Amino acid sequence: MIELASLAGRHAVALMVATLVVAECIAYGAFCIGRARVLTFDTGARVGVAVIVLAGAVFVAITYALLSNPGLPRFDLAFAFDLGAAVPQGAKRFFATATHLGDPWLLAVCCTAGVLALLSKRHVLLACTLAAASGGNGLLNMTLKHMIRRARPEYDTALASVHSWSFPSGHTAGSLATYGAIAYVLVRTLPAQWRPPVVLGAVALVGMIAWSRLMIGVHFASDVAAGAMSSTVWLTACVLVAEWLRRRAAR
Repeated sequence: MIELASLAGRHAVALMVATLVVAECIAYGAFCIGRARVLTFDTGARVGVAVIVLAGAVFVAITYALLSNPGLPRFDLAFAFDLGAAVPQGAKRFFATATHLGDPWLLAVCCTAGVLALLSKRHVLLACTLAAASGGNGLLNMTLKHMIRRARPEYDTALASVHSWSFPSGHTAGSLATYGAIAYVLVRTLPAQWRPPVVLGAVALVGMIAWSRLMIGVHFASDVAAGAMSSTVWLTACVLVAEWLRRRAAR
């Protein structure tokens, strides 16, 4: 496993590109299925519940491995050291700038602006969904950090240092919840031709922010993976509830 971690770290940029391409393909496929309306609401709800269960199980597995098995911390360290040595400084500086797109204050501003804009158009349900997804995820992430209390990475190749708990990644979870909820709102309110770019753009943005946390050395790989899983659970739950309420109101 250590050799695999080192190999992944040495080819981190290629791995990043591959994961982003896969994520974009999955997102586009899911969007096409939704647009074609081949799934009923009940079937879509079951898929959503399955996503929640799967993402929750992965989060629990990562957390359990972190707390009970020294193999995961060793994997994280090997990946981080080789990534830090392999990624050029210019790329790290780029990601040091890009990572601020996931800063909590910016996510809060985007959420607040979105909620106010939706309320001004009387989209009360969408406004509540955005607020619940972004704000609720923030509370969830803070709770998880203080429960697990994992220290931040410390190694010479890191481009930045942060003094707070590391697990799960707040930037990853926050950007997925907030930008994902904004994408959901836009899909519900924009003309059809704008919806695919919105979905694909949100996936690319969240993926870049998640990888930036690894590139600048402020998170371990398991922190980022756990942040993505916890936020997926929360965002999917918020969207399912919103869709159920929207369907109920339509009746």
